[in-house]
Order: sequence, then structure tokens, then C-alpha cells
Amino acid sequence: MSDPDWRHLPSLSALRAFEAAARFASFSEAARVLNVTHAAVSQAVRGLEGELGTTLLRRDGRGLALTDDGERLARALRDGFGTIAGSIEALRGAEKGRGLRVTATPNFAQSVLLPRLGSFWRRHPDVAVSINPDYAVVDLARDGYDVGIRTGQGQWPGLRAEPVVRTRFILVGAPELVARDDDLTRLPWLLSSGDPQESTWLEAAGVDPGSLKVAGIDNPILAVSAALAGYGLLFSADVVATADLAAGRLVEVPFPGLPELTYWAVTLPGPRRPAVEAFVGWLRAQFAEKPSRN
Repeated sequence: MSDPDWRHLPSLSALRAFEAAARFASFSEAARVLNVTHAAVSQAVRGLEGELGTTLLRRDGRGLALTDDGERLARALRDGFGTIAGSIEALRGAEKGRGLRVTATPNFAQSVLLPRLGSFWRRHPDVAVSINPDYAVVDLARDGYDVGIRTGQGQWPGLRAEPVVRTRFILVGAPELVARDDDLTRLPWLLSSGDPQESTWLEAAGVDPGSLKVAGIDNPILAVSAALAGYGLLFSADVVATADLAAGRLVEVPFPGLPELTYWAVTLPGPRRPAVEAFVGWLRAQFAEKPSRN
């Protein structure tokens, strides 16, 4: 089959009007289905007949009847529109079954996203969500992710970034550990060897990192567990520690000069699938009226 020459095809609106009139044998019923006026359908069909140089429909009592040319065109349009409708339904069905792939930092995934995910599923029970906890910055298009949740300035070329929550870093520890000594330098610390900013914060506060008793735990999930067990003080994003602070499992320790940070929902540019739109909207709404602790 040769490719269609769109320049020489009648308008889609005229073809739709004729197909509907032919299917219902009525301009009035076609107008009702297409949500236009009787006159609009009649005019479109007559214009199509003029463009093609042949009669397609004729009056038959109180209804309409197809001519031979009209029958051939109606059959072709019925098959063509049916194929289009079937393909669109198949795409919509695939969209419903595809679900979402989300990548997020491990702490955010475990402490912030997972505890709230039930409320998303109550609203969208048919949307499967797969979460990949990883600090690595992935290529959303290449690696097949729908949403990335990351911290930064929100200016990534070729991506769409929307703020989810603005929070701050805080120092936390188990209550029993913090009560042991007012001098923080005599308490154990949980620091990451791969995060130089923690040393920068300590030095800015007049603390020599080399003088501290440090348990090096580079896995952020294990670091939180270690803090809960009382193994050391830990720098954490406020939003990540919220539940443990509220439950009294951790307490905030005053520490000067810690910065703020923003978590962003990052997606590819252009139109988004309904499931992606729903997830990003839901995620932002979780914090719309819940500012970080001060």
C-alpha cells in the first residue's frame, strides 16, 4: 500500500461527518454523536461530495441511503476508523498495565516515599510503582525511568524539574546517646567517607573531624539504622528523619550552619503519561501544606 498524499485527501472532519451519517442513515443522529449541528453535518457531506465529484448519500423516505460510491467509501472509512480506534485502545491498555518506574535517593525512598505510597495506591489502585533506591544519577530516557527524585538546583538541561519539598540538614542521635554527654566531640559519630561536605560542616563549626570517634558507614540506610541503635550522631535531611523524630526514636542536636536542600521530581520534557502526571501531582501535594520543621 502506498503512503497517503495528505495534500489530496479530504478533511478529516468531512470524512467523520460522512461516516457517521452513513452509519446512522441520518444527518440528525450523526450530528448528535459528533456534537455538532444538523446543518454542519449536511454541509460537510455535501462539500465532500463536491470535492469528490460524486453523490455519496441520497434521500430515502425519511432517512438516507448510500449510493454505490458512498457504500465503497463508507466501508473503507468504517474499516480505517475501526483500525485507528482499536490501536488507540491497545495503547491505552498498555499504558494502564505499564506502571511507573521511579528512582530516588535511598534515604528518601525508604523514609519518605515508601511510608506514604499507600495513599497514592488508594487513589490510583491500578498503577504499579517500582522504586529503585540509588544515589547514582540515571539517564531517565536511556534507563527507562518515568520519575527521578533528586536534590540539587533543579536546573538540568533537557529535563523538567518540579520542587517537591524544601528541607534542611540537621544533626540527630538516639536520645540515650545524646544524654550521655553535653560535649558532642566526646560522642561517637556516623560519617560517610564519600561525603566531604560533612567534614566541611564540622570544620565550619570549629570541630576537627580528625579528633572525633567515627564509625564509617557509607551505606545511608545502614547509617540511619546505626543512629537509631545509638551508635553515633548522624547528619540527615530533616524530611528523612521526621518520622523517627516524631516518635522519639531520634532527637535533633543543635548544630550551627547546616544548609537547606530541595528535593525535585524530575521527568522527561513533553507530554506526560496520565500515571506520571498523577504520581508527580500526588507527591507534591504530600508536602504542599507541610513545611519542614524549623
